[in-house]
Amino acid sequence: MRSNQPADITDVLEDRSFRAFQSFVRASRAYMGTVVYEDTWHGYRRALTDRGEGNGAGPQDADAAFDVLDALPAYQLYAWMYRHLQRFKYAYPDFGIHPKAESEAGHIVRELDAAAEIAIASGTLRLNPDIAYPDYYRLTDFHQHPGGVWSDDIDGLVYELGRRTTRPHEDDANDLYRLAFSYLPKRDYARVLDWGTGQGGFALTWLESHPDSEVHGVDIAAPCLKLVNKRAMERGVTVHLSQQAVEAMDYPDDHFDLILSCFMFHEIPPGPTPGILAEIARVLKPGGVFAGIEFLPKENSPFQEAMMLTTAYTNNEPFAPASYTYPYTAKAKEAGFAKADIVWFDKIMAPKSDNPAMPPRTRYPIYMFER
Repeated sequence: MRSNQPADITDVLEDRSFRAFQSFVRASRAYMGTVVYEDTWHGYRRALTDRGEGNGAGPQDADAAFDVLDALPAYQLYAWMYRHLQRFKYAYPDFGIHPKAESEAGHIVRELDAAAEIAIASGTLRLNPDIAYPDYYRLTDFHQHPGGVWSDDIDGLVYELGRRTTRPHEDDANDLYRLAFSYLPKRDYARVLDWGTGQGGFALTWLESHPDSEVHGVDIAAPCLKLVNKRAMERGVTVHLSQQAVEAMDYPDDHFDLILSCFMFHEIPPGPTPGILAEIARVLKPGGVFAGIEFLPKENSPFQEAMMLTTAYTNNEPFAPASYTYPYTAKAKEAGFAKADIVWFDKIMAPKSDNPAMPPRTRYPIYMFER
C-alpha cells in the first residue's frame, strides 16, 4: 500500500563525493563574492585614481565602467568564476546536480509522481500537459540550468538543490522571504498566491507564520509544481498548485488578498509585461496587495550596475538588463493598480565590507502595488 508521506528524494543524492564537490562550489562562490569582488572594487578605484578620476569624476554609466573593469585581472577572474562555477554546480560530470539527479531519476520521478497522484486526486494539484510555453521561456536556460526547469521531470529538484550555492553566505535562503513579509501592510491575508512559485519558497515560508491562510502557487513548470507538492506533503501543509502561464490565469476576478513574487520580473521580457501586470490586477481583490522582490542597481553607481550586468551576461539572464530600467510602477498604474511604489531594503549576499565606500553587492526593491 502506498504511503501518503513519500520518502525524502534528496537522500539518494547525498553521497560524500557529491557533497564535497558542491561544498567546493559553495565555498568558491563565497570567495568570489567577497575577496574577488572587493579586489575588483579596489582595482577599479585605483584605476580611476591613476586616470585622475578618483574624486568623483569617474565613469558616468555602466559602459564607461566596463572600459575600466575589463582591464582588471580581478574582474576577469570574477566574471570567469560567476560563469563557470554555475556550470560546475549544475552540469559537471558525475558531481553536478543535474547529472547526479539523472543517475537517480527513476527513484526521484517515482516519488514525485506518487505524491502528485495523491494531490491530483484530492484537487490540490492541477497539471496541464498541453500547456504552451512562451518562446522567451522555452528557449532560455535561465541561470544555466540545463534545459530550463520545465523540460525534465527532475528539474524541480535540481532547481531546489541549486539554491544551496546561489547565496552562499546565507544559512537559510528563505530568510529573504521572511524579511519581505515584514514590509507588507499590516492586515489579514486570507487567500494568498505565490506567483511563479518555482521551488515553493514563498508559499511554504508564508505558511510557517500564517497557517490559516489559503495558499496557492502558480507556475508554468510541472516539475517545479510536483516538487512543491511533495515538500508541502512532507510538512503536512496544503498548497493549491496549478500549472498555468502567468499571461492568462484561470482564477476568478477579485480572488486573492495577497500575491507574492520573487525574482520573476527580470526573467520576463518587456513585451508581455503590461499584459501580465493587468492579469495580476484582475485576480487581486480591490484593496489587495502585490509584493514582488526584484534586483536593481544602486542609483548613480556605474560600478554596481556593471557588476549586476555581469551577473546577467554570465548567468543566462537575457531580460535582466532591460528590467533595471523598466517603469514597473507606471505600468502597474496603467494596468489598474491604485498605488504602485518601490519599497527598498538592502539584503547583502555577502558579509558587509569594513570599507564604508564599498557599494552593496545587491540592492533589493519590493515592488508594492495595491489594487
